[in-house]
Amino acid sequence: LVLGYSAQMPVDSAPLLPAGEEGCHAVDVADEHHGGRAADQAKHVCSVGLGGCVANLVLAVLGAGQLVLPYALSQLGLGFGLVALLAFGVLSIHSCYTLSVYELHFRPDPPGGPPACIESYAELVTRVLGRLGSTVCAALLAMYAWGGALSFLVILKGELGSLTGLDGGLCLTAVATLFIFPLSSCKDLSALKPTAPLGCAAAIFITVVVLLSTRWSWEAPLGAAVCRGPAGSDAGGTGSLRWLPSSMTSLAASLPLLSFALNSSWAYIPILCTLKDRRPVRYASLIAGSNAVILANYVLIAAYGYGMFCEETEPNILDSLGGAAAPGTTVEVLVRLARGALAAQLSLALPMRFFVARRTVGAGVSSLFGRVLLSASLVGSATFLAVLPLSLALVLGVTSSVCASMIIYILPALVDLKFRVDDPLIPRSLRLAGSAVSLLVGLFVMIGGLAGNFLGIAVGGR
Repeated sequence: LVLGYSAQMPVDSAPLLPAGEEGCHAVDVADEHHGGRAADQAKHVCSVGLGGCVANLVLAVLGAGQLVLPYALSQLGLGFGLVALLAFGVLSIHSCYTLSVYELHFRPDPPGGPPACIESYAELVTRVLGRLGSTVCAALLAMYAWGGALSFLVILKGELGSLTGLDGGLCLTAVATLFIFPLSSCKDLSALKPTAPLGCAAAIFITVVVLLSTRWSWEAPLGAAVCRGPAGSDAGGTGSLRWLPSSMTSLAASLPLLSFALNSSWAYIPILCTLKDRRPVRYASLIAGSNAVILANYVLIAAYGYGMFCEETEPNILDSLGGAAAPGTTVEVLVRLARGALAAQLSLALPMRFFVARRTVGAGVSSLFGRVLLSASLVGSATFLAVLPLSLALVLGVTSSVCASMIIYILPALVDLKFRVDDPLIPRSLRLAGSAVSLLVGLFVMIGGLAGNFLGIAVGGR
């Protein structure tokens, strides 16, 4: 989990990155009242090599959002879904590249001084769009943190129920009350930073489990037996392989799921701050390298997860695997290990989600009573909704329709189309054309995604 923060937030709410390679905060050489803190922060600016930054961005993006990608392909179709996944990956690359251009345009390294940078996505948008940008970013951060936490609670409920054999809602309530809520009320959660890589590790392990569970063969189009469940199971047919979306409703409702999984824009700015030698070719390599790894992982889990279960794919691919794996088989053991790793990672990531939401909603709340009351409201409301029979695809779809569309597509495109600065690497006209496309896609994901998800409820969609 990596989230951006507003410029007013203190150092203890820095983005979660691997220990020893934290993203640095902005260093304002003109603000002498920062004193020693600015000097300490300057050590981290331009302090990490290209390979380390690529690894950090991959760690920031890979996570529980990939669990819904096989389900997204079951709604979009294998052919259209993979094309859409790659196209959204290209738009994510364009978003990060545009942010790089304006990051260096509005805050270049000062001549003769230490290297400096804008510290977060929120600060960059605020610097460019003013008070309106600050308000929009604060609202997006609160919605994204709380909505993402609700999505993760829905996942955690299923994992705890499968692991314990007890009611998932009761297990979730116990974990939220005894573990997530107390940590969310703390003044400082910097001790959880070393656990950040667990999300990426769990995501890669789940992809490996999906690949090991596949019935490999020479059959077209995937080189594996399709629609027949995992290896070692006696499951019958699970429908047929679809190449195109079944309806406009399923298309509109599923595209936000791709956006949620591919949101590297929010975490990108603080990681760019740490990059040594921020020449255009260097940050272009950072963006291309990290997104190539992310897309490769997503294509594998989406294609082969969907290929196993076709029309019967669940919103959480582990639910599909767990329900079909024969007891005592290797697949069943691997799925249980994956569920355990995912449950542990989410339990550690959720307090930070609620911490961010609390710090954003109650920026002026510092007393113990205020922190506890606000945390209880945020954790309690999300837990109450998660216990209800809500679909993971619905919760993620609604959250992504608003937040991911704004963060990845709409805000960077508006910044680019408003200022139109020169680009040292790509012709400005080509970049602006990409921003226009990104803006249109973002508006469709937002409006169509909300309509498709709520219409899906009305027609009984999963």
